[in-house]
Amino acid sequence: MATYLDGAMISLSKFQKDWSLQGIGILQALVMAFAFCSIAQAQTAPAAGSSDTVASISQNTSQRTASPAGTAKAASAPPAVQQSIDGEDEPPLDDGSQDMNVALPEGEAQLRVRISVPHQVRPSSMITLYPYPPRPPKLVRIIPKIDDKPKSIRQQLLNLGYSQRASDSKLFPPAGWRWKYILKAATEKSGTRPPTNIITMYPWTHKMVPYVQAEIKRINDIEADRKVRYQSAVRDFEENGVDLENEATQKGLAPIEINLKRGSTKLLSGEATVVPGTWYVVAAHKTANLKFYWQMPITISAGERTTVQLTQTNALVIEGTW
Repeated sequence: MATYLDGAMISLSKFQKDWSLQGIGILQALVMAFAFCSIAQAQTAPAAGSSDTVASISQNTSQRTASPAGTAKAASAPPAVQQSIDGEDEPPLDDGSQDMNVALPEGEAQLRVRISVPHQVRPSSMITLYPYPPRPPKLVRIIPKIDDKPKSIRQQLLNLGYSQRASDSKLFPPAGWRWKYILKAATEKSGTRPPTNIITMYPWTHKMVPYVQAEIKRINDIEADRKVRYQSAVRDFEENGVDLENEATQKGLAPIEINLKRGSTKLLSGEATVVPGTWYVVAAHKTANLKFYWQMPITISAGERTTVQLTQTNALVIEGTW
């Protein structure tokens, strides 16, 4: 390849007296383009081999995990899938970090809790089971609705798609995580790709508006439900908190802090044996850019084992670059 390039450059030098500088530049560009095409063709075979290797590894991994998943589904019917912030919330495979098959003491129950969010940069987490409703944290700010007017959507798409493009590795998306999830879901449903230049930017923006508008409505509905649940938790504490705490004290019940472990799927999870009744699963998860808080009442009967999955969707409060 080097010999070919040297020969091409020598040939060009012979014509420098007769050609203008513009003509020389064009010939040089053609020679370099031909050289790069040849290099790319030479590298095609190794790249294909690398792709096959990755596919083979992924297939072997799926085969190793298929057996536990099939066993779990055969034992019990899969739970219903619920729409969530970033797609669908599906209970993950059993991470095997705790044994749920050990016999329970007579008259007691078991609660297992998982924190399942995609944000795990320098996490700090805690889970506590309360036999009464504690006071929810005070909201630092109300999460605003996202404007779903076409004009506003087009302007935001121009900002995010061109001047403020950010990779998935960014901890602080330009318009927050909600907009990042909206744009990702809308792009997948539209079957398009983000534009790479100003020429394709405006046609892409106009095509994306209805898809983005639908995603904004879905996210706004989730946030509206979060607001209702927060108000309900505050009202529950104000109306029943003191009385239920006194009743729990008389019964000898106290908050139970769960020791968290990371399973093979890197989920934060833990379990505790409790007396039957209503328990409030209270959890906090802090990362480099977000803070999550959950407060979820769970009623459990004697001999029952219940798993609670805490996600972005069912969080009571989210703070940070949301």
